[in-house]
Amino acid sequence: MIRPFQPDTDYPALAELLSADGVDPPVTAAELRGRDAALPSEDRLATDRRGRLTGHGRVRLVQPGPTGDLLGYATAWRAPWTPPGDLASLVVSAPGRAPAWLLPLYDGLERWGRGAGAGRLIGELPDGHDGSATAGRDPTADLTGLLLGRGYRVDAHVRSASAPLGPHLPAPQPPPGLYLDTLATTLAPDPERQLHHLYRETLRDNPGFADALPEFDEWRAEALAGPGGRPDWVFTAECTGRIVGATVVHGTNDPLACHVHYTAVLRAWRGRGLARALKLHAARYLVGHGVRTAHTEVEAGNVPMVAVNAALGYRWGSGHRRLVKEL
Repeated sequence: MIRPFQPDTDYPALAELLSADGVDPPVTAAELRGRDAALPSEDRLATDRRGRLTGHGRVRLVQPGPTGDLLGYATAWRAPWTPPGDLASLVVSAPGRAPAWLLPLYDGLERWGRGAGAGRLIGELPDGHDGSATAGRDPTADLTGLLLGRGYRVDAHVRSASAPLGPHLPAPQPPPGLYLDTLATTLAPDPERQLHHLYRETLRDNPGFADALPEFDEWRAEALAGPGGRPDWVFTAECTGRIVGATVVHGTNDPLACHVHYTAVLRAWRGRGLARALKLHAARYLVGHGVRTAHTEVEAGNVPMVAVNAALGYRWGSGHRRLVKEL
């Protein structure tokens, strides 16, 4: 039986469900209540002139267990900056549950999405892992197969990667006419606005990107001023005051590790080794500040960036597949 999430009673059970895969620190009911308190209390969904769903809103569904626990949880939502017509989604199952038990939750999200007027539902599934209700079977692969049979398609496969940093890395060799700098020291005019433009022009070519680029203030809060952001870890490639490429790196809770948030090169400057030069520029600077490991995420179909990372010593880790259902 599937029912709506009940804020008065379900937060403790939901926190337990979301922590069941070993999240450290565990999710708490108070944390979940706090997140919800920061969101608008009412949905404000509308349609644009082309009939596409806009605004913000969400649905939350649960599959209750026999003792007040939750066996499954599903939510679909859209934020104001989400592309018109799209809904993001998340479906979570208690450990050991067969994939087929989740299908009613997916059905519930689809019904809500159609009723709201959405055009498509977008979700993620982590790469397969050991252990399932059926010995020797991969539950993630089984669920992917079930969803593909119900009209979903795999839109992207985003994988994590990591590489050691150290003095073994060669010096960067930028193409002629380009200068490597950082956001902290650049003399380029209005560099943050230039970086926002760089994101806007390059994200459309990234097969791992499904969202719309937020406006400047929201983008800056995430890419530059968010946790781990610092201007001297934003590495730029410039030509006569114009930023034509960048690698944006964030700090992590581990002072020996960093996360490469985004690397971008404008189309006119691609194919000249600039992405490699930017990553080496960043790596050599970070080594001088005690960083020893770089982590990133790359869409497996982004062949040029996969090749650049492989040449720099990155090795694949786990990832997730993005699934899309046209409604």
